[in-house]
Amino acid sequence: MKSLISINSKFMNINPKYLLDIIRDESIYTKGVEICINYENENEFVYLKQIANYCREYEMLFQVHGDSKLSIEKQIEFVKYLENISDNLEYPITLTLHSIYDDDNKISILKTEEYLHTLIDNINLNKINIAIENLNDSPGLDRLDKMQMLPILFNNEHLHMTYDIGHEIADFGQITNIDANITSRIINVHLHEVDEIYFNGFDHKPIHENDKNFDKILKGIMFLKSIKYDKTVVFEYDLNACIGNTIQEKLKDYLYSIDETSRHM
Repeated sequence: MKSLISINSKFMNINPKYLLDIIRDESIYTKGVEICINYENENEFVYLKQIANYCREYEMLFQVHGDSKLSIEKQIEFVKYLENISDNLEYPITLTLHSIYDDDNKISILKTEEYLHTLIDNINLNKINIAIENLNDSPGLDRLDKMQMLPILFNNEHLHMTYDIGHEIADFGQITNIDANITSRIINVHLHEVDEIYFNGFDHKPIHENDKNFDKILKGIMFLKSIKYDKTVVFEYDLNACIGNTIQEKLKDYLYSIDETSRHM
């Protein structure tokens, strides 16, 4: 398994090359990044491309956490942009997307299926891997969990899965209860600690060995080993939940947690 760090706008005051230099200097296990950007912010687009270029130079992995709230037209446009980056990297980019949110679960499934079918039909699958992420419920939203995603996965052979173990711990705890037919579709994993009240502002917390959910996280890692999973594991933390007075200090705390957990993988 290959450990990645999740980055977003909170990291972007750090020069992208310097950011990757810190990652390489401070972490034994972190081998790349998964980046999430604001599609309306041109500076974040520039940062994404710069990070991708430095990942190529440093032989690190690069992938993207997308935004399913985009219209399908804008999503296709963004994926075309990523296809050019894939050409430069010389490997397919994994793009993780959430389901489409709706008050009605059945409508959410139908909208998500239509959205992803349209996207997959209009992109180069040799350059982009689309992975749908299992979610937990949020106030006022019935979001699709891993069992509710099954029909969407079964109805599109080109669709992959990002398995968020933190989301599973937050609401369900059935970490190893995954339909055997879709374990081979998992190409990306998200790991993070959670609070008792998941949506209290620090949803994605750093993992440490004295955490109350650490045994469950280890259970998730053992499950991944049991299915011989050897792809990416993204440690998806809120940078503000890390310890430190500066972005650099928080980043080092983040990386310490990644290494502390990755040694079990």
